[in-house]
Amino acid sequence: MESALDVLPLLGEIELTRDLDDSARGELATQCRLLEIPPRKRIRGADADGYLLFLVDGHMACLTDGVTDNLESHQGLNEPLPLFEENPEAAVAATLTPCLLLRIPAAALDALRPKALEVEAIELNETGSELLAEIYELLASRRLELPARPEVALKIQQLTTDPEAGINELTEVVQRDGTLAGGLLHAINSPLFRAAAPIQSVRDAVLRLGFRNTRMLTTNLALRHAFTARHEATRQAMKQVWSDAVLCSAFSFLLADSLKLLHRERALLAGLVAGIGAVPIIQFIELRDPDPRPEAIDALLEELRGITGVLVLNYWGLGEDLVAVAEHSGHWDYRAEQPDYASITTLARWSALQSEGRPHPPAANVPAFEVLDIPPPPPGEAIAALASREDEFRALKDMFSL
Repeated sequence: MESALDVLPLLGEIELTRDLDDSARGELATQCRLLEIPPRKRIRGADADGYLLFLVDGHMACLTDGVTDNLESHQGLNEPLPLFEENPEAAVAATLTPCLLLRIPAAALDALRPKALEVEAIELNETGSELLAEIYELLASRRLELPARPEVALKIQQLTTDPEAGINELTEVVQRDGTLAGGLLHAINSPLFRAAAPIQSVRDAVLRLGFRNTRMLTTNLALRHAFTARHEATRQAMKQVWSDAVLCSAFSFLLADSLKLLHRERALLAGLVAGIGAVPIIQFIELRDPDPRPEAIDALLEELRGITGVLVLNYWGLGEDLVAVAEHSGHWDYRAEQPDYASITTLARWSALQSEGRPHPPAANVPAFEVLDIPPPPPGEAIAALASREDEFRALKDMFSL
């Protein structure tokens, strides 16, 4: 029989279980089983009652409501694929090759997942507390989904910092996601990067861009999919949120690079996700009101996006340093004990507002200037370290606006 050590890495790949802490995943692993199924065997969804099944390796055909889907998984190359997500009672699957399945007891998983958010401990007005409680209830009942974790972008972020990795490994990861590969080819053939002749392969695009630009572009392309909305008012709100994220990301990168503090690539990612808490709020608004007023959207974003941002980044497992970025998004009075990414994104947001002539507090009233040892600029002026890097800023902005 397989040990929990065989199962544990798989639980770290699956969306439902990756957000568990290490001890909870370890406990769950002891209750899971790996099942080896020979070819030409049928599995009925109704027989899986009480369990969640995932295809770890192999090729299966699944029939649900008269529609057949082919599922193919390769262990180590993609995360295990869920079976019987829709109408499991009427679904049936057949193995076309030898298959390896992971079986997770649903009750054990539910017992280990966080059950509640301490709304009472958060300083909100009565309306904000009620709305946050409603959002959390919708999330818990899966009527509202948190944005999907950008897996490919995160794998590329890890790969491009691995000294053992090369162009072939990076190309292989990009090619696994057709949308990402197509977006990368579109970007490389845009006026910003266009070579003498059109580039038609992902490998040539990666060679042309290099690791740094490939990492930035794929992060952009993967995260942009999270910033979508259905209605005109919410689409405009989401468009503004994404535009602000691009500006914050570009300024964060340049600030980290100029100061030689922390990692500029991590700062770039921090800028992109600083406002991610707006996404579930806007989707929540769409559920409650098909024609919301723009000022109502803005008020709710201002009140709750830091809290919902913490939910998203904890769900994605991006680390406490980026969770702090979301938590303090928009808190001009945030004062860290030492330089951190939340301070960098605070000044990046200040710079974005200043550059566009939008309302922003006096620099002398923003503690992050002191934390990062940056002299507060006089009213109407930009941060001196950024003033001489306008060409780089425009190039970064253009890259993220493709």
